[in-house]
Amino acid sequence: MSITDKQLLEIYMKGFVDSLHNKPPETHYSNLEQKAYFLGRIDAIIGDEIEEVDLESDQEILSKIKGQ
Repeated sequence: MSITDKQLLEIYMKGFVDSLHNKPPETHYSNLEQKAYFLGRIDAIIGDEIEEVDLESDQEILSKIKGQ
C-alpha cells in the first residue's frame, strides 16, 4: 500500500507538533514516513530562526520529503 501526499503531510505535522511539545521521537514509521516525521521535527526547530520554513506550502514540503 502506498502512502498518499495527505498522509505524508499529516505525519510531517505530527513530527512538527511533537517537536514543539518536546515529545520523544516516534520511530515506527516506514522510510518515507520516517523522513516526513523527522523533517517536521527539524522544521519546527529551524522555523524559530528562519521564518521562510514556517511559510512553505504543502507542495514545497512534499518536495523536500520526496527529495524532488
